[in-house]
Parts: sequence; C-alpha cells; structure tokens
Amino acid sequence: MKIKSLAVILAGLGVVIGGAIASPAKAQTKDTNTYYCAQLNGNWTTFVNTPRGRISLINWQNSFSGEWTPKNRCGAVSQRFQGFLDKGNLKFIRTGDVNKMPVLCVANTRGGTCPEENVLVTLKQGTDPEEVLVKLVDFRRSVSGQTLTLSGDDPGFYSDGEFYVDMAKFLDAVPVNN
Repeated sequence: MKIKSLAVILAGLGVVIGGAIASPAKAQTKDTNTYYCAQLNGNWTTFVNTPRGRISLINWQNSFSGEWTPKNRCGAVSQRFQGFLDKGNLKFIRTGDVNKMPVLCVANTRGGTCPEENVLVTLKQGTDPEEVLVKLVDFRRSVSGQTLTLSGDDPGFYSDGEFYVDMAKFLDAVPVNN
C-alpha cells in the first residue's frame, strides 16, 4: 500500500515539475531569434535564425576603416543585434545621427532621438541612412516579388518624418534562405 502511495506522489510531482519546466520554455519561444556573423559565398554576412528559418540580413562588402573590416563590422553588429534582442530593445530600427555620423539605431517606441547607446550600425560620412534602411526593406520585398508599399501593415513606415522598420513584421515577411 505504501509503495502505491509513493508511486502516486512521485507521479504527481513529476507532472507538477514537468509543467513548471515546460511553461517557462513556452513563454520564451516568442523571441527565439539568434543573430550571428558567418561567411556566405566568401562574404561576411549578418544572419538571423528565426523559427521560420535562417535569414541573411546584411552582406558586409566594404571596409569602414582599417580597423572596421567587413569581418569586424559583421561580428560587432551581429553582437549588437543579439544584445539589443536579449534586452528586449529590438522592436524598431530607425535612422539618426550620432557624433555627426549617419547611423541606424534601435528604438523601443516611435519618436524620440537616436542615442549613442542605441547605435546598431554607423555608416560612412555622406551616406543617407534612410536610403540604406529603405533598401534593406525594399531588397527583401523585391526578393519575394512584392513591391515596397509602406502601408500600415508594412514593416517599413514613417513616423514624425523618420523612417522606421518594425523588426517583428520584417522578420515575419522576409523570405528565409534555403
């Protein structure tokens, strides 16, 4: 009789512990994206692994300076993407200027400034950051045979004169690599 009771208690504990372990895992599956840098066809590329598959996000072809080679930029920016994601700050990418340099930065909300601590990518002097961000969205849309519409459902949109990309919508819409 005692063995049967012990077996029932252990089975019950197993269900409770299993449920406690499984529940947090389910809650964490929302942001299971992973950003990383790797070579593709000889070019350094920032990738993101999503539940839908792998997406090549940025192909690094030119050096920014002697120190900032395509490999170094790829590694640094991929780490920034992952760091912002891990902190829950990778909702939007927007354009801005930091230290008189054009940048792409992350934003939690629409509006506001582009502070130095939110810089994702620094661009070369004279580069139009909005054009770079539009090309990123436009390139992905053209690969899938769609046109850039900038409607309310599109990942790219304007708010208070600034161009933003909603990362969740973007990663849901962009085609994955085979």
